[in-house]
Amino acid sequence: MRIRSVKELKGGEILSEPVVTEEKEVLIPGGTTIREDYIPLIQSLGIETLMIEDPYVDYENPHLILHPDQYRGYVEKVRKLLEGHIYRQTTSLRLIQPLANDIVKDMAQMTDHTVIDVCERTADLYEHTIMVTLLSLLLAKRMKISEELLLPIAIGGLLHDLGIRYITAPYEDCNWDELTPNEIFEFKKHPILGYTAIEEEKWIPDVSRNIILYHHERMNGSGFPLKQKSFEASCRIVQLCDAFDSFISGVECRRSSIQEALEKIKSQAGIMFDGEMVNEFISMVAKYPVGTTVKTSEEENGVVISQTDDPDHPIIMFLDADMCCKDGEKQLNLEKEKNVSIQQVV
Repeated sequence: MRIRSVKELKGGEILSEPVVTEEKEVLIPGGTTIREDYIPLIQSLGIETLMIEDPYVDYENPHLILHPDQYRGYVEKVRKLLEGHIYRQTTSLRLIQPLANDIVKDMAQMTDHTVIDVCERTADLYEHTIMVTLLSLLLAKRMKISEELLLPIAIGGLLHDLGIRYITAPYEDCNWDELTPNEIFEFKKHPILGYTAIEEEKWIPDVSRNIILYHHERMNGSGFPLKQKSFEASCRIVQLCDAFDSFISGVECRRSSIQEALEKIKSQAGIMFDGEMVNEFISMVAKYPVGTTVKTSEEENGVVISQTDDPDHPIIMFLDADMCCKDGEKQLNLEKEKNVSIQQVV
């Protein structure tokens, strides 16, 4: 599945997730084929994006950090654990430690230098929590961070946005220019609220506590809440991974495309973010995730079906005007065919 702008829909697309109202009532069930006359209704509800089934899934070979079932299992575990703790006080945060340990063990099986597919998503806080943790562990391995720090990084990643649940300010796909000063002030408190919420949790390592408090700080002092400039490597890793995943999910900001998100962090290398870490991060994340439809420099339409060792140059399958396979050559490895490049995402 992939996220699509409602204004780009033509009709005939299949929903992979239901369309719901603000009151969580299902308006259009998942699996429904979108009719052209549905589109104005969806727009009238203020819904800007939808999750759509990928019609080329049978041809695709994505390089994922974890199997989708495993990923979803971790999302639901952290959702149940944190919501049980925050809303019902029935779950001990101590259960984060074995969960973090399981994730570290799973990540140990991941090849360090595989280019991975990370897709734009809706602003689910717990999906964001798991993805930031996974990306942070993968980047830590590529940066040759000590193995003894992997568990504290995972614990910090799983708890970094704990304070979000203690604020009332909006955080889903929000435009900071449209927030009131009071909402911005409220939002900027969440690292401190998360940090104070774990004060009695003596088992949490200091590295993890610092990650929670400093994950919105920046190297040039432009972050919050303390405007600090100097951090240990573990904090810098989570700062970068949190910012990137926030961009592509719309958690704490307006959602961006993968390409826009990569450009944003690249433009701040050595300024807001550790330059060496940014370079390593950009080399490990696919610029064009599997399932992305593109136009090449030869004016051909195609869909990305797999990655190469170069995150800018994937393998594509050519499509004709009706989005079907062409006769003859159907695939092109852009890492090998240097005379053909991707011009735009369509």
